[in-house]
Amino acid sequence: MMDKKKIVIPLMFLFFLFFFFGEAISAQNDFIVTVCIVNGKSDVILSSTAGLKVQIDKKVYSITAQEQLSIIASKTKVFWEERQIVSSSFRVTTQGKGFILVNNRPYRGSLTLKNIQGHLIVINHLYLDDYIRGTIKMEINPHWPEEAVKAQIVAARTYAVKNLSRHHDQGCDFCASSHCQVYGGVNAEDPITNKLIDSIKGLILTYQNQPAGVCFHSESGGYTDSALNVWGRSVPYLVSVESPWESDSPHAQWELEISSEELARSLQRAGFIQGSIVDVQVQPNSGSHRVREFLIQTTLKRYRIPASKVREALGYDRLPSTFFQLTPINKTIIQSRPTPKPKATPLPSTPISGNPGSDDKDPGYREMLDKDWNLDDILTFLSLREQERQKSNSRKINQPSPSNPVEEFEEKEALEIPDNPQTTYRTHSVYLFKGKGYGHGVGLSQWGARGMAMKGYSYQDILFHYFPGCEIKKARFK
Repeated sequence: MMDKKKIVIPLMFLFFLFFFFGEAISAQNDFIVTVCIVNGKSDVILSSTAGLKVQIDKKVYSITAQEQLSIIASKTKVFWEERQIVSSSFRVTTQGKGFILVNNRPYRGSLTLKNIQGHLIVINHLYLDDYIRGTIKMEINPHWPEEAVKAQIVAARTYAVKNLSRHHDQGCDFCASSHCQVYGGVNAEDPITNKLIDSIKGLILTYQNQPAGVCFHSESGGYTDSALNVWGRSVPYLVSVESPWESDSPHAQWELEISSEELARSLQRAGFIQGSIVDVQVQPNSGSHRVREFLIQTTLKRYRIPASKVREALGYDRLPSTFFQLTPINKTIIQSRPTPKPKATPLPSTPISGNPGSDDKDPGYREMLDKDWNLDDILTFLSLREQERQKSNSRKINQPSPSNPVEEFEEKEALEIPDNPQTTYRTHSVYLFKGKGYGHGVGLSQWGARGMAMKGYSYQDILFHYFPGCEIKKARFK
């Protein structure tokens, strides 16, 4: 009997040792990240239902749950209005379990407040998975199939691990905008996604034992694109794959009409072109269904612009993706060879009447406005108009002005395009974009993941499909 007790006691000791050691390892894996949640404001209000502790240099101040802190940016310092204290930075934590409210928005973890060029910077310090809790709902619908949400969680966590210190110049890892991942604090959390985050705690995608450089988008349109096509960099696991599970997505098919004037204004504002647009053509990606670049001829120069930049200039919602076909509408042909200012030449036909309602059989210059012009048409038009002006001037001496005077047309100079004299360019008043999908199209398609999950695929299946060659492992931090 004594021998059995001697055996049981060491086993119980080993169990508790393993349990507490496991908890210690788990705590070590809860990596702290930093997120800039306020940037550029002149003041913020802080509070907490648990009370706050404010550390300034080596001194700590306790704030009750009923109190608020009014923090203001001076010229170079941070000013605590209630205590009339000025310092280069404040560190704020809770006194117990609870959240810190920044302008009534709750956040987990702690805060650092600094002054950068006369403006407040508020940095949120929190565990990695608590950061992920505040981002997932902003990226994907929590009520979608669980496996699709899990795939997004692993992708989001991988993105965070891979991009630590992205905003090193501001003294933090991430911003709270779409430049990193949209982060909304506790208000952006959801009980469903919080539970799923805990169920796959610490898992990330790796490639050759390193965190993968993952990316994701809303809808692929049926095919994702490669990093090489979109960003000019070859990544083994960011390649084009088929995604046939998105037929019910919001942008499965879309159409957009954009005038040449609107396109020109958008590209001019972005600093991409000068002059008015004469012609627009697009070049497809190699082996892809998407557009790689725009070839734009203006009255001044010919430009090659990446399709992603054109989409950015027009607005991501205006031009949902680069997966489209371009069709010009209402075209006019103009030869690019420089031509001298035309001179009026007599016509062999009967002179044109100045009366728009004349019964003369020869067509007047007004009727030429209804047709597509070439260079000969332009010369003829200017000649006819010059003759009518001369005839009209001679009549003014002996006749009163007609009740319906002839409309004056401003003369346009011929375009002088420094290019091959034999080349012709088209000017179109409208361009029709017929496309599919939403986003850059590289990596995980969120609607594709939803479709795969509805077909019974696991989150591992989804990730391995959109990131071929990757593995799923626990994140490791040095």
